[in-house]
Formats: sequence, structure tokens, C-alpha cells
Amino acid sequence: MLDLNHPETKYTFAISGQDDAILSIAKRMTLVDTAAKKLLLPRAHEATSKMRQICIAGWGKRQGKLEAIDLLHLQIAELAATPSLNNYVTDWQDKVCTVCQSSITNLENYKDMCYCQKCLELIAGGRHAVNVAFALWCI
Repeated sequence: MLDLNHPETKYTFAISGQDDAILSIAKRMTLVDTAAKKLLLPRAHEATSKMRQICIAGWGKRQGKLEAIDLLHLQIAELAATPSLNNYVTDWQDKVCTVCQSSITNLENYKDMCYCQKCLELIAGGRHAVNVAFALWCI
């Protein structure tokens, strides 16, 4: 369980916020073409950069934590570089991803729940590494 009075708690929550930002950007990347993904990439890299700054402020230069952030940074770049013809930001119903041929997921009534679940798996290893390194599972 997370101790809300522990001095590292504020850093854990800050890391979690950047992880959420990256997930949101990655979901958007699964809906757009390659050029649009490349335009989103700087926002994702800004979030991993903030994550790194938070890590150093809270835990110093702990190698395992920084390696987890580096993996996520690399995987989001790989997602952005994956060729795509998708254009499903406003019209996704009954659409199939041009990258992996999977159906586009849409959880109605949730603003940020339209994405290609299979393509999102490209960043699953990095997100898991961050989750474990920073104990985000306890939030």
C-alpha cells in the first residue's frame, strides 16, 4: 500500500501522471497516419523527459528506474515510426487498423478510449517496466 506521508509519494504520483500522458498520446498514435504520429512524438518525448527529471529529483540516478524510462522512450518512438495509413480520429466505427488489421477499440462514454489495442502493445513492455520500477501498481 502507498504511504501518502512518505517523501517519495509525490514523485510516484508525478511519474504516474506522465505515464498516463504517454498512454493517451500512444492511443492517439494508433488512430493516425505516420506523419501525424511523428507530430505527436515530441509530446511523448517531453513526457518521458519529465519522467526522467522527476526520477532524478526523487530517487537520484537509479539505473533500473532510468532504464525503464529509456525503454518506454524507445518504444514510443518505435510506435511513431511504424508506417500507418490510419485516419480514425473522428470516424472509427467498424474500422480496421491498417497496421495490424485489428478492429479499432471504442469504449463508449470514455473520452480517451478509442485506439488500436494490438498496436498499443508496442509500448506494453516499457509501460510495464515503469510500472514495476516505480511501483505504480500500488496507486
